[in-house]
Amino acid sequence: MKKTILFLLFISSFLGIDTLYAQDNDEIVNGFIKDASIENEYISLHLVDNFGNDFKFEITPDTEIGIETQSGERWVGSILDDKDYVLTLLEEAQHSLEPMTAKYSGNKISSLVSYESSNIKNNLGYLAGSFIFLAILFFGYIFIINNKLKILSAKK
Repeated sequence: MKKTILFLLFISSFLGIDTLYAQDNDEIVNGFIKDASIENEYISLHLVDNFGNDFKFEITPDTEIGIETQSGERWVGSILDDKDYVLTLLEEAQHSLEPMTAKYSGNKISSLVSYESSNIKNNLGYLAGSFIFLAILFFGYIFIINNKLKILSAKK
């Protein structure tokens, strides 16, 4: 079994399986918005990745956009819906330093999405609920064990 796993790892290192590709002609960049502005029928978008590389893209009417708003809802659409609203969402993402992922070919973005937020305020309800549930289970278990101990000690 160990020899099989080692053999597969050895073969996969030569095949380049660990590389992620979007499509043959598309590339992916993860970064933060540096600037966004409206130019003619397009939105010009500057992204900066974690290594400081600067990318300048165009958001076209064909671009699929999925951005999380500040209220925590996800807006999905394109600049055909409302170009000014898309620009407002991009500026909000810029000011909140929300990471964006762009799939692009050349300087045209085919898909632009923001990561889902891990806002602690949204998760506190789930945390409190799970804590209360576990506390009830724990104290219920202690209560049952205590009753069994009383029964055993009364029989002696």
